[in-house]
Amino acid sequence: MMYFDAHFHLVPSVEQWGKEVLLDFYKGNNYAITCAHNPDEFVEQDFFIKKNELEENIIQAFGIHPQLPMMINSAFLENLLKNKKIKLIGETGFDFFTEDFKEKKKEQNEAFHLSLELAASYNVPIVIHNRKGLDEMLKNTKELSKVPLVLFHSFAFSSREALSILNHNVNAVFSFSKQILNGNKKSLSCVQELPLDKIFLETDAPFQTLKGESFTNPSEIQRIYSAAAEIKKMSLESFCNEIGDNFKRIFYSL
Repeated sequence: MMYFDAHFHLVPSVEQWGKEVLLDFYKGNNYAITCAHNPDEFVEQDFFIKKNELEENIIQAFGIHPQLPMMINSAFLENLLKNKKIKLIGETGFDFFTEDFKEKKKEQNEAFHLSLELAASYNVPIVIHNRKGLDEMLKNTKELSKVPLVLFHSFAFSSREALSILNHNVNAVFSFSKQILNGNKKSLSCVQELPLDKIFLETDAPFQTLKGESFTNPSEIQRIYSAAAEIKKMSLESFCNEIGDNFKRIFYSL
């Protein structure tokens, strides 16, 4: 079966688990999108992918993360787009989870709007990070509708709110991680109620964890698929095929 991880971080995962763990998983029939957030990380990520001939398996993204909205990286981002070294922009968005993050609202907005402009201009998808910032996101649905695809990573809101985004003519897909393993009601409702072609799954490895865990291994995407297939009342094989076909249709056409 093929597993597609819609969001993980290659360089921190290699640092945590070692390169052989990733090579064992991605040298087979598995795929992922990896996001980097500073130039050094991207260079290391790009080198690893090319050295190990993983260009077909791992799709690269680069973005100005809202937790550390460093606009100094904007020129690097646009250069990657000009040279077609990335297929997505991200992560970008809003994070108001802590007081420190809230204080960066102005910088987050600046980075977010730059990312939207570049995504529309270069006709590439965008990866959205959003914690406690849905209202701010909804103010920008007109701009989001100009982007070819909006991938909401680790979507933390209800199915009603996901449908509201879609009803604003935003070509959006919504990705879910280990929240569905611990019974998160909003995530479960989304997986249950959203059309299958609007759903992706992710690990956010090595960062997103359940209680008692320190890190997440990229191979845990298999657990997440199994849980989602049960929610959808589908066999794991059929579910993997459906998600895989949707992934190939969207990302192999970029």
